[in-house]
Amino acid sequence: MAFSPEKVSELLAQCHRRCCICHRFCGVKMETDHIRPQAEGGTDDIDNAIPVCFECHAEIHSYNDKHPRGRKFRPEELSTHKKQWLEICAKYPDALVSASRNIDVGPVQALVDELEFNGRVAASPGSDVLGCLFSDDQFRRAISSGSVSMLHDDVRSALLEAYFEMGSANSFIQAALQHAKGSNSYNTGMGVASERIKKAAGLISAARDALQKFLQTE
Repeated sequence: MAFSPEKVSELLAQCHRRCCICHRFCGVKMETDHIRPQAEGGTDDIDNAIPVCFECHAEIHSYNDKHPRGRKFRPEELSTHKKQWLEICAKYPDALVSASRNIDVGPVQALVDELEFNGRVAASPGSDVLGCLFSDDQFRRAISSGSVSMLHDDVRSALLEAYFEMGSANSFIQAALQHAKGSNSYNTGMGVASERIKKAAGLISAARDALQKFLQTE
């Protein structure tokens, strides 16, 4: 089961496609999350739905009860966020006209796109024709913002393993490029890099799948 598409459309219009928590304009980058999770008895009634951006959606579900840090989003708080924001949208719509329409995604969602890119890099036929090094810009961004530390243990572990292997492959490639092509040092370095790339491919796929599953949590 899921929320009624017609009711969701009405709700998105009411919130002007802005997140009920951070109030950013989201455009298509928006989720309708369950205020009270289905696992805790939450229903698919539209009253139990809250429109949120990708990043806030991830924040809601990122709290780790095994290693509690900060304050967990609870259904009562989410319900209040929704009620307050819809009231503002209804009573003061003029305030939204000049508001920012920034739709930049947060670091957790951006990691999915980076993993997709790195998956393409890993699919390169071989180290000699590697188009570029693996990218870790969004991973570093997620670490600096504290987003990685808030992820569930299995998701965080998958990400760390994947990026460790990618970093190792990058290091061997960069070291090999310091030597003449065809030399023993070059061939050895690229050989090790190729093995690292092959191993990274599977880890990248696993990390991407784990992160996407996490972001789709309701």
